[in-house]
Amino acid sequence: MFCNDNQDDTSFKCEPITGEFPEHTPVAMAYVPFQSWEKPYDGSLALSRGTIFPSLDKPFIGEPV
Repeated sequence: MFCNDNQDDTSFKCEPITGEFPEHTPVAMAYVPFQSWEKPYDGSLALSRGTIFPSLDKPFIGEPV
């Protein structure tokens, strides 16, 4: 979500951002890709996996690359 807090305007507007990254992503800046909503794990599975979202379930294998 991109929000425009314009000091000269009394309105506060938020617009959804589509695509993978904003059009002008600066070099050498940290960023987090946008996450789409998905059906979450049920409570017990989420607790055992450490996340409720399947796409964030990245198990640590502990093997050298």
